[in-house]
Order: sequence, then C-alpha cells, then structure tokens
Amino acid sequence: MGSRITLSTWLQFPGIAISVAALLAALFPVRAEEHNVFGEKTASEAALMGIFYDLKQTQDGKSSNVDVNEYWRILDEFFSKGWDESVLNRYYRITRPLYTTQVYIPNINADSAPKAFGAGRNIKPSRWVIHYKGQVSPPENGTYRFCGAADDVIAAAVDGRTVLLKPLHAPVDRTFPKTGWRRDKDGPEEGIRASTSRLYNGNWIEMKADQVYDLDVLIGERPGGQFYAFLMIEKKGGSYETDKDGPVLPIFQIAPYDTPVPTQDRAPRFAKDAPIWKSYQ
Repeated sequence: MGSRITLSTWLQFPGIAISVAALLAALFPVRAEEHNVFGEKTASEAALMGIFYDLKQTQDGKSSNVDVNEYWRILDEFFSKGWDESVLNRYYRITRPLYTTQVYIPNINADSAPKAFGAGRNIKPSRWVIHYKGQVSPPENGTYRFCGAADDVIAAAVDGRTVLLKPLHAPVDRTFPKTGWRRDKDGPEEGIRASTSRLYNGNWIEMKADQVYDLDVLIGERPGGQFYAFLMIEKKGGSYETDKDGPVLPIFQIAPYDTPVPTQDRAPRFAKDAPIWKSYQ
C-alpha cells in the first residue's frame, strides 16, 4: 500500500516556490462558482473533498511533458500503489478544494472543471484529474457495488482497494496493466446508457451500516473537449426499475440533493428517493 494523507493535512501547501500559474491566479483571481456540479467552496457536514490536479504542469508550474499516453501511465501508477497521493502530488495542485455530496455531471465542456476550481484562466482543459475522498457508511447492511461512467475515466476505492475502474471506450487491463484490476464476473459488465457510453459495473463488496469506510473517487479528462462523470450505487438483491439494458440505479449520495432529471443522451436515468449514505468529517 502507498502512503495516504489525512484530510486534515491534505490542504497544506507543499512548500514550493511560487509558480507562474500561481502568480497569474493571484493577479487575476477567478471566483469558483458557489454552486456547481464539481462541488462547492464551503464544506458541509456531509461532503467528499475534491482536489484538482493538472498533470500538464509540475508543482512549480513548469511543463511536465505529460501527453495523452503518459496520462494513463501516471494513473496506472497511482492506482497500482494503492491510490498513493504522492504520485499525484508531483504535479500542479490547486490547494483550494471543492466539496460535493455526489458525482453526477452531465455532458459539459471540459473547461468547466478548472473554471469550477477558480483556475480557468491558467489551466487548459486537458490531462487533469479530480480526486475526491471522505469517510462513509452505508444506509444498511448489505453487499454493494459502485457503477460508473465518465469521459475519460472514473474510478473508486474502498479502504484503499480499487472497486471500480473504467476508462472511456478502452480496455481496463491494457490501459492500466500495473493495476491489475478485474471486475467480478457476476452479471453483465455494463448497464444502462450514460451519455456516450454505459454504466460500468464495479466489484461487489460487503459493507456494514455501523462501520466507517474510506472512500476515494477519481474522475479525469485526457484530451479535452467534452466531459461527463456519473457514480451510481447498487445493492445486491435490491428492487429497481429496469429497462432493456439493466436496472435504473440511484445516484451515490451522502446528502439529499434534488438532481435535475437528465435530458436525453446527456446523462443516465436514476432512481428517486434512494437511501442516503452517511458521511463523516
């Protein structure tokens, strides 16, 4: 397992020289949106904390020479080392986090992410990742799996163990060979349509309502252009509406949120009134 940084220390500035990017941000500040699909500036009792990394830059704002292929290799190292944050901390990190209670981001321009974190003027919308983390408990005992889709990548880990990993339109084993992740062979790989792809089914994991679990979620964009990300949850044996491709699942949520009903082809349908997971700060 790689080293893991606690929430209380994650926000500390890494003690580097002021970069050109940081200087531009100071001279021409861009306010993060108070409410946006990537999260809010103000922490709440129930929230996952998200940090934005620009893999195109080093910590001091110099070019990292990371191209679209190296992007996958960096993430493969990150996952294979047990979600070791020191891998991502080699690259430019926006120190101000956002806080979210769900990951359900319909198809939007990829530049919306750096804009949401207040860095739209100095970070181009490609080869970035957002790492969300928190501690959660399920609403009741059971066996659960995360199901997700993203353009270009979504992943989730419980207690440092990857339980969902999917790059867009790419085989997991060839894209992340070091990680060596395999999904359970229980049922189909994919479910209902989610924008330009389908929800990908993760591994089943038994979880207890009175136990606290570390949860990590990563979403990212590789070449730029359009972006979306959806993280849903399924309980084994649960009763769900189904369509021709599979069950209509609830959004994974740690606080109630009135998510707008998706328009056609922009986001997956979702179950309403689903149990809310508990979050810990």
